Amino acid sequence: MSVKTIVAGLFVGSALFAAPALAGEGPFTADQVKKGLTEYNTHCRTCHAKDGKGALGPALHGDTFKGRFGGQSWADIRTWIHDNMPQTAPGTLSDDQLNVLTAYTMSLNGYTPGQTELSADTAKTVTLEK
Repeated sequence: MSVKTIVAGLFVGSALFAAPALAGEGPFTADQVKKGLTEYNTHCRTCHAKDGKGALGPALHGDTFKGRFGGQSWADIRTWIHDNMPQTAPGTLSDDQLNVLTAYTMSLNGYTPGQTELSADTAKTVTLEK
């Protein structure tokens, strides 16, 4: 076995252990995440900062987010977003806006795009881990 093969094996093996665990494939598309980022920058970024890190509003991923929403379906989270956000105009986001914003938020939480578009119904099929 060559040194090159051993080094490559160590690199790949360490990368597997160092990578964060992914939540799995979400019921949303890459296009929805892209559109969600645009909506996020328009309606959410002022309070939740770039990449949902949190500023005036809480982070949209990580322990605090999971502490608040962990164990709930993404449909429940989507409804909460509709009923409470944006803080200056709750209840004003359309279904299309909610779908892409929820898809973007799912991507922030480690879900990867799939082939199915997110909707109020498909969001019922996935629960945020605690």
